[in-house]
Amino acid sequence: MIKVEPDTDLEYLRKYFKLEIVSEQEDGFVVVASEEIDMATFLQVVDGFAEERRGATTAAKIYAVFGPENLQLRLERLLSDSLIDKWHEITDTNIYTVDVGIECLGNILVPPPPEQRPNETEAHFNHRLTVWRALALQAEASWDDLMAEREQGLISFTLGYGGEVLDILHDDHLGAATLPDSFTVRIRICGMGLRDLVINYPYLFEVNEPDEIDRIVAHPREQVAPPFGLEIQKPDAGSPAVCVIDSGIQEQHPLIAAAIEESLSQCFVPGVALTDVADYVSPGGHGTRVAGAVIYPREVPVTGVFKIPCWIQNARVLDKDNRLPVMLYPPLYLRAIVTKYTREGKTKLFNHSIAAYRPCRLRHMSAWAATIDWLSWEYDVLFFQSAGNLPDNSKAVPFRMGILDHLESGHTYPGYLTRDSSRIPCPSESLQALTVGSVNHESFIDGNLSSFGSAGELSSFSTTGLGVWGSIKPDVVEYGGGMVRDTSSPPMLTTPPEVCTELIRSTMYGGPLSARDDVGTSYAAPKVASIAVALQRLLPNEPSLLYRGIIVNSARWPEWAESAANKLHVLKQIGFGIPDLDRATSNNLFRVTLISSGENRIRAKEAHIYQIPLPLEVREPGDDFKIRIDVTLSYVAKPRRTRRNIRQYLSTWADWQSSKIGETVTSFKNRVLHDGDLAHIEDEDVIPWTIRERDDWGEIKNVKRNTGTVQKDWVVISSHQLPTDFCIAVVGHAGWDKDPDAYAKYALVVKFEAVNQDLEIYEKISASIDTLVPISEIEAQFELLNE
Repeated sequence: MIKVEPDTDLEYLRKYFKLEIVSEQEDGFVVVASEEIDMATFLQVVDGFAEERRGATTAAKIYAVFGPENLQLRLERLLSDSLIDKWHEITDTNIYTVDVGIECLGNILVPPPPEQRPNETEAHFNHRLTVWRALALQAEASWDDLMAEREQGLISFTLGYGGEVLDILHDDHLGAATLPDSFTVRIRICGMGLRDLVINYPYLFEVNEPDEIDRIVAHPREQVAPPFGLEIQKPDAGSPAVCVIDSGIQEQHPLIAAAIEESLSQCFVPGVALTDVADYVSPGGHGTRVAGAVIYPREVPVTGVFKIPCWIQNARVLDKDNRLPVMLYPPLYLRAIVTKYTREGKTKLFNHSIAAYRPCRLRHMSAWAATIDWLSWEYDVLFFQSAGNLPDNSKAVPFRMGILDHLESGHTYPGYLTRDSSRIPCPSESLQALTVGSVNHESFIDGNLSSFGSAGELSSFSTTGLGVWGSIKPDVVEYGGGMVRDTSSPPMLTTPPEVCTELIRSTMYGGPLSARDDVGTSYAAPKVASIAVALQRLLPNEPSLLYRGIIVNSARWPEWAESAANKLHVLKQIGFGIPDLDRATSNNLFRVTLISSGENRIRAKEAHIYQIPLPLEVREPGDDFKIRIDVTLSYVAKPRRTRRNIRQYLSTWADWQSSKIGETVTSFKNRVLHDGDLAHIEDEDVIPWTIRERDDWGEIKNVKRNTGTVQKDWVVISSHQLPTDFCIAVVGHAGWDKDPDAYAKYALVVKFEAVNQDLEIYEKISASIDTLVPISEIEAQFELLNE
């Protein structure tokens, strides 16, 4: 292990020192490997730096070298917190199940791609580029060979200790979850083998215990089933589908039977028949409730005619106790499910109300979350991921303080929700998943009983951000219910019907068809999925990236959040706020939403400029109408796991910039295209966005909007401050993929709204958009979101 200058490109370690970069850790620490550690070469480079010889200055970036004698340092950097705590208790003969991550890039270098020289002909440059591409293809083949070699080597190592690889789904890579730079695999091995692996295996970058998933424990009251006189109609043949990855579904439930695509139902639980897809969770099911929340996000009607808006696909992965079997490795079941349902069901939308107990790790993106990111890139799918729940107390859930633990420690609501112990769990940190937290549906006071917070405030159990690398998580929140406490010490926690949203429920063990008897972020996520269903019906040929962008763009903070003193805490608690179906799917006289269309690709060093002419009637100098602008960029690129910042996690990354107050189109183009990073500025003419590009610029400090792959910002300004042409530039930046043709895929959404509904802007802006002509090849038009 070595310590280097933080936040620098590590490739010099390969080039100059022939060191294999196994993983980047915190604070400049890097795990490296070498078949032969040639200290003589290392000292020569150091001496060369002292003598100021050309090419030797890289030695100045290496601060310290740590060898095998620093075992504790290695353990702290490779093991999860739970394994660190029990490391001294590991015995030779006990059997342990762990997830191990292995790096597979080796010392195979690809030189930077050539750039065209001054006066160089296109033919000569293209020849050099062709030679470079051939080298890159050779390197990719070598990486694949190295991955296969290390997979087989790890399997042999495991078998040598009498262990096994838990290859339940027979993945192409022998039970491994693979990304371009690494693979992760779940193994069962004796303690002696585990110690040998951790201490001596050179290409290991993480070892974790399998995540146990959470389940909030509701405290319901008895309820009476309401009478039903409802006529239910099945979805149209071409309606969207939502795959519910959960505990199974009571498929013959009267309120959802017409929506189930039974031919696609499958059980992925090991040792259980593929056709056993029922929801056995007592007392009222889990997957059944989740499926119902997609169809009935607000309430269950009891009379009239109701046409179900979408199909439901049932992928069962949880057992009868609502647990994830240890034999079922999450990255593998996710890949198997997405492959099946995108191929057989043409599915874009996946609800995954499954999350771990413990707070997510911040060292690297977890294999579970990275798999969601990779599948989102590969298949154009959108995951609705529950943010996860805090338990009542830590007795049932080690490594996580519960609600009562916080209260007994003097941490009051809602302050305890922004503490590190309340951080979102794995895989809710996924950059591509739309992570959904929970807010209270209602407030409740009855004698000595009172709810935690009022309507629209964060549920007492909902985990919070920020996420990995300071990304904004959860993305949005929905009504998942709340909790009530009494005045005893410690207080008793209950969930009376008044603080629960209405959900359908399984009747396998008796009880009503629907009830207000359960709470959790599990039920908030499918309610957001229902908005995506409406968007897919409206825009069936658009990518799921656009659905995500529109949903986030429609989200708003409730009134309490807008007036809060600590807005960073608000952002950690509720992300971008509560999404709204009407704002997501329609315009009105006072609101206009503009969207990009189709799959947009952007490469590093490119800028796509969008121009929105704003007519004089909207920006009259003497007028002072309050206009709210929301801009949302939603993009995806290929991930890898062994680095610890977004610029090296993604193959290409992107962000957006806006024109300044009073700035012309020509000035904006020149600033973005010719100033590069200098285009990020701070002066009095900048539109005062809420978050901004740097963590010390916006109204909310210590966070920046371009850390994640969904980047929203908003502002309320006077109409007379609007520029003649409001411009947005989407800018591509190089990530880990050096191919000049590497790209990210993106969608862009911009909304203008008259805050007080006193200026009719829809017709005025839409007329100007209809006549817009692109002014250069790098610019693009907006389309109006259909009414």
